[in-house]
Amino acid sequence: MIHYLKRLFPVFLSVTLFSVIVMLCCIRESDKKIPMTPSVPQPAYSLETKKTHVFHQGEMRGVWVPYFSLSNGNSAMSESEFKEHFDNIISKAKKNNINTIFVHVRSHCDAVYPSKIFPFSSTFTGSSSAPDYDPLQYMIDSAHKAGIEFQAWINPYRILSNGTADNITADSPCYKWLHDSDDKNNRNIIEYDNGVYLNPSRPEARKLILDGVRELVSNYDVDGVHLDDYFYMFTESDYDRTDYEEYNGTVGQSTTPLPIDKWRCANVNILISGIYAVIKNIDDSTQFGISPQGNIDNDIAMGADIYTWCEKYGYIDYIAPQIYVNYENDLLPFDTTVEEWKNLISNKKINIYIGLALYKAGSNEDNGTWSNGEDIIKKEIEYTRTANTNGFILYSYDYLDNLNLQQ
Repeated sequence: MIHYLKRLFPVFLSVTLFSVIVMLCCIRESDKKIPMTPSVPQPAYSLETKKTHVFHQGEMRGVWVPYFSLSNGNSAMSESEFKEHFDNIISKAKKNNINTIFVHVRSHCDAVYPSKIFPFSSTFTGSSSAPDYDPLQYMIDSAHKAGIEFQAWINPYRILSNGTADNITADSPCYKWLHDSDDKNNRNIIEYDNGVYLNPSRPEARKLILDGVRELVSNYDVDGVHLDDYFYMFTESDYDRTDYEEYNGTVGQSTTPLPIDKWRCANVNILISGIYAVIKNIDDSTQFGISPQGNIDNDIAMGADIYTWCEKYGYIDYIAPQIYVNYENDLLPFDTTVEEWKNLISNKKINIYIGLALYKAGSNEDNGTWSNGEDIIKKEIEYTRTANTNGFILYSYDYLDNLNLQQ
């Protein structure tokens, strides 16, 4: 234990000054326990039997498998239907020389596995009740048997993409906050632009996310945990004005408060470093990475402090920017953007995987520039190799069979 603590100590030394300020001045983690959902079938796996990771060798050749791809359009899949469908996903990945899959296991404050914290995803069962089998365990086992690395992809803050808080059901851990007369508890959730999200500035919301990561990594032999670009989804200041003013009130007269954009980055950094520490405390070999937007300026505006993540120890093991553009893009030409991201990484222990827009190939996207050749994705893959990146990830699985993309 002492040896481990010494090894983990640099994580806390590396936290940036503004993160420390926020942590000391405005963070008071709640002692209240997150209410648990009813008991469901338990994972057939424990930490004692862990350490069966399957890691890719050499270049990563990854593909994202979003939550809707798991259902295949069927919101009430039987166990046999689901298993057959996922076997086809693995078979197609193997056929296309994919060595790593990023599977959406928590997309909307829910889970595609038996959880004591989150309701079961209604994606392919049609309800929030867990089935009598464990889909995640089956997916991990199937991937590992095929020699494919399995990364668990989660959206930490998103609750509803299109709806109101009234649609959050009583089995959600967020339900209690919505119906709490205490304004501070109610502020754990943000409603904005037909969406509902956990509030990145609230300690209780972060605790829920960390508890979820801890449960996931403790109970399943995932090879990695993966976040995408859902952080602060909006840059307007009104929705979290009360939280920001509360923070300002905690800063002493001798200290200048952080501007709101840096304060938001600090809130996200507290979560990211916390996730990293949780994962490494359970299993140091489990990877943790993030796939932010390809536009660096947009990332900072949304609270994604990519500069810190790519420089300091204790945040991520890899970065996978979504460079969903081609060479003809006026704002972000593909090759120039790849080089900009590579130059961000001063921590040489951090790998970079380039996210590629497989779904755009052969389409009329970006003023029709994706239809100016059948080999754009091929050229971009070749560029990731000549640029000495560590590999690429395709978005998404559903487009691997598109006849327009076979070239």
